Amino acid sequence: MAIKPRTGILLGVAGVAVAAIAATVVVNVVNNSGGDENVVTWWVPDWDYDAAVELVAAYEADNPDVSVEIVQTTGDTVANRTAVALDSGNVPDVITESISRVRTYADKEQLADLSGLFGADIPTDDFAPGLVDALTFDGKTYAMPYRWATNALIYNPELFAAAGIDAPPATWDEFVEDAKMLTSGDVVGTAWPMQGEPSDLTLRFLEFAVSDGADIVDGAPELSEDSTQAAVEMIGGSVLDGWASPSSFELDNTAIRELFLQGRVAMYPGGVFDVAEAQAQGAPIATAVLPGLDGAGTALGVGWAHLVPAKSAHLDAAKDFVAFLAEPESMAALTLTFPARISASEDEKFQTPERVAYAEQLAEHSVPAPNDPRWTGSVQAVHDQIQEVALGRKTAEQAASDIQQIVDQAFAE
Repeated sequence: MAIKPRTGILLGVAGVAVAAIAATVVVNVVNNSGGDENVVTWWVPDWDYDAAVELVAAYEADNPDVSVEIVQTTGDTVANRTAVALDSGNVPDVITESISRVRTYADKEQLADLSGLFGADIPTDDFAPGLVDALTFDGKTYAMPYRWATNALIYNPELFAAAGIDAPPATWDEFVEDAKMLTSGDVVGTAWPMQGEPSDLTLRFLEFAVSDGADIVDGAPELSEDSTQAAVEMIGGSVLDGWASPSSFELDNTAIRELFLQGRVAMYPGGVFDVAEAQAQGAPIATAVLPGLDGAGTALGVGWAHLVPAKSAHLDAAKDFVAFLAEPESMAALTLTFPARISASEDEKFQTPERVAYAEQLAEHSVPAPNDPRWTGSVQAVHDQIQEVALGRKTAEQAASDIQQIVDQAFAE
């Protein structure tokens, strides 16, 4: 017998205040609600849960004939769970999913066209540059982006001062020079995430490559051997030369952050979540726009969006709810990184001094990350080539040639 959803939320939510709000919504059910014309089922990642509960309460107050059931997902499970649901046709009405996977679902014609939601109330030019275009295929937009983020440069101002450096690096040459000056004793200039998700490393690789002339076109990277070689040299060569941590082979993003908090990594490209963690621990931290070849570097934007499955039993109600979620106030409430709409960034929580660099990076020096499945399928092989350089088994020139062949072959299939 299925658990009554309204009972489930009362068991799963601690605190009287939250429970009072959550009593109006439903969580932790895995079936869709196709039998109820007035119920919209929304799959939400766990980190958005509390804000989602409050948003649903507000939506239901304005739309008393509609109920929204919230089903929690996690970052580790949402991809598989969404794919299974879309393939089987047993779908919820709204799914919050990674933008990187939208193209895959759209190619299978599994998503509803949301183009009609954009217009005077939701203008496309109020979104981060290129973001709506990255979710539009054959003239139809298949997702409503809400959360958007890039890396910026995170650095320890105390270590910089101790090394006699009075400002963060603005160019690659300065980045290398500063990193070498900062590397002393148990402190290294920087570190790279060579462990964990291979895309964490290839994202940094692409940021260097794009800053040096590579491009992202229609969701796919257009690399050149020169830009690839420069990017591989910057990452792999830095480990080999010793000004990036030799422990990079064993580090993921979280481990790099921990070393930074311990004062053992002086600077690294990182997300705004790391800033919040450093501030919570009282660690010295400052931020800057990523250095580039001759000025500001280009970051790759990644984020999350709301999807409506094509087989949703409540298409109109689902789209109406997504339109509500796309309002600037809703968007600001639902994300701790940055909202996809520029107007939503005016919320005071996005205006702290440490977030200024991220806002500039997003608005002026970023492009959407690749979302073509053929690139996604190449990520592990590209990661391994960068690692070969860091191990001293290949030159950056050899690795660049091999990466070009890997990508060319993937896109030829």
